[in-house]
Amino acid sequence: MKKYIAIIFATMTSMSVFAHTGLTSSLPADNAMLMKSPEVIEVTFGNPVRLVSLSIANTKGEPIETAFKPSMEASDTFSYNLPMLMPSTYKVSWTIMGDDGHKMKGDFSFMVHAMDKMKGMKGMKDMKDKKMDHSEHNNH
Repeated sequence: MKKYIAIIFATMTSMSVFAHTGLTSSLPADNAMLMKSPEVIEVTFGNPVRLVSLSIANTKGEPIETAFKPSMEASDTFSYNLPMLMPSTYKVSWTIMGDDGHKMKGDFSFMVHAMDKMKGMKGMKDMKDKKMDHSEHNNH
C-alpha cells in the first residue's frame, strides 16, 4: 500500500511541477538595454505550454502590435516579429496554460536606447574637433 501512495504522490508532484513551469529565457533578455530596436520577441518556457496571451507596451502604456494569436499547440518556445520600436522601456506580459488547464502569468522588461538618433551626433563631434577655415566665406 505504501508503494502505491508513493507512486501517486510522485505523479502528483511531477504534474504540479509541470503546471508551474515558468519563463526560462527571453529575447530580448529581462532588463536588457538595447542600442537598436529588436527584430523579434521570443519567449522560452521550461516545458511545452500553450501561450494564451502576449502583450507588449511602452512606458506610456501604449500597446505594440504583434502577430500574436493564442496557441492551440503546446511548445516551449514562441517567437514573433516586432515593428520598429522607438526609444522607451517596454514591458512584455505573458500568460501560459499547462496541459492541466492551470494558467501562469509573468512579465519582463527591456529598454531601447536612442542610439539611431545619436548617429548624426558623431559627425557633429568630428566637425567640432576640426579647425574650420572660413576664409572662403569672407568674399560674400
